[in-house]
Amino acid sequence: MRTLLLVITSLILLTSCGSNNEITIGTFNIAWLGDGLDDKEPRTKDDIRNINQVITAINADILALQEIENSKAIQNIVDTTKYNIFISSYPKEQKTALIISKKIQVLNTYQLDAISLGNEDLRPGLVAYCKHNGYDFFVGSFHFKSTSRYDDTPFKKSRSFDIRKEQSLILVDEIKKLILDKKDEDVILLGDFNDNPSKNNSNITALENDEFDFLTSDMMSCKYSIWKSIDHIIVSKPIKNKVVASTLAMIDINTMFDENEAKKVSDHCPIIVKIDFNK
Repeated sequence: MRTLLLVITSLILLTSCGSNNEITIGTFNIAWLGDGLDDKEPRTKDDIRNINQVITAINADILALQEIENSKAIQNIVDTTKYNIFISSYPKEQKTALIISKKIQVLNTYQLDAISLGNEDLRPGLVAYCKHNGYDFFVGSFHFKSTSRYDDTPFKKSRSFDIRKEQSLILVDEIKKLILDKKDEDVILLGDFNDNPSKNNSNITALENDEFDFLTSDMMSCKYSIWKSIDHIIVSKPIKNKVVASTLAMIDINTMFDENEAKKVSDHCPIIVKIDFNK
């Protein structure tokens, strides 16, 4: 890993003076991360070490992960003395997950099956209700339907758009239920939404409303510089007031490793930001 990783990380940390009630949150799709046994995307020990170095450098208190096979896959890349691991029960190879610092209390977890539309090839949402220094909040990991090379007919492509739109509407409803249940409007939504609300034909605009804001709608992809980012941090209005805006960053893994090494880390880049609950 190039020394630039350490420089970028230092700059991010220095952009905020910090407080005793500040946490770093983020999202990272680690494409097809398997447990080392018959993986769809085989990785060497060096590849796993590189992923671990990225996550260690990010040093997030809460990191949403996507495309994870199982808990063992996560245990291979994180310090399990530092993090608790939470992972969805399906699909087989591309689960959603959260790793949460053990200094943060997890009061409850919720698997939002409605988002998978009754299809276990799609990904459910995973939400944790957390407490940190007396401050309660929801945080979730999500991975919406992609439009991929497998959507090779006009019908399949159109259907993928419709699925994302439906998932967005359902997610809004599911989060509102949790807010009502806990009487708590502090919400952070993280993940790969396979879309961007600023696109003219966006299918996820239901998530950008009077209650929620995308912090990442203006970000560009780290893979294709002409594309909008599909990885996002979305926050409710009360949380937005606590965001340390200067710390919002996409960590470009393509500048940290050579081309072949970066491909084995992921085809996505992590995005992070600090939240200061004292604000």
